[in-house]
Amino acid sequence: MIKVGTIINTHGLKGECKIALVTDDVNDRFAKGRVLSLEDGQTLTVASFRMQKGFGYAKFEEITDIDQATKLKTKTLLISKEQLPDLQEGEYYYYQLMNCTVYDQLGNDCGQVVDILETGAHIVLRVKKENDSFLLPFVDAFLESVDPDSKTIVFKDMEGLR
Repeated sequence: MIKVGTIINTHGLKGECKIALVTDDVNDRFAKGRVLSLEDGQTLTVASFRMQKGFGYAKFEEITDIDQATKLKTKTLLISKEQLPDLQEGEYYYYQLMNCTVYDQLGNDCGQVVDILETGAHIVLRVKKENDSFLLPFVDAFLESVDPDSKTIVFKDMEGLR
């Protein structure tokens, strides 16, 4: 299961939920009729969705009032990997990159991907090994190979990168 958001609050009296989003395509993930899961196995069906000030606001068919919505606070919204659309060659979902072991072109283990940052132009991977970490721009100029199946990334180490 893939995390797409966390319910952080209620909104209004009719059970609308405020959501901190962690997904790239909110229109697909929160399309009307989309069934989302909670960690306990409960499912919620999206009745409506809108964006406001960087947060998502969803109304679920199963939630009809503020009392029911309040019980969902802090709950994680999930979708199955099978619900994700196929990607083109060279595109990856964040969950595929997280925890990948990162090697330089000489085969040295440089650490694991522990965070993914969005900078606007491209994403940046935070790579950490023990008490050391560095930021690796996820762009072709720095990447030799990405293999999400074996959870490995090989990059071209350049002066000043680490």
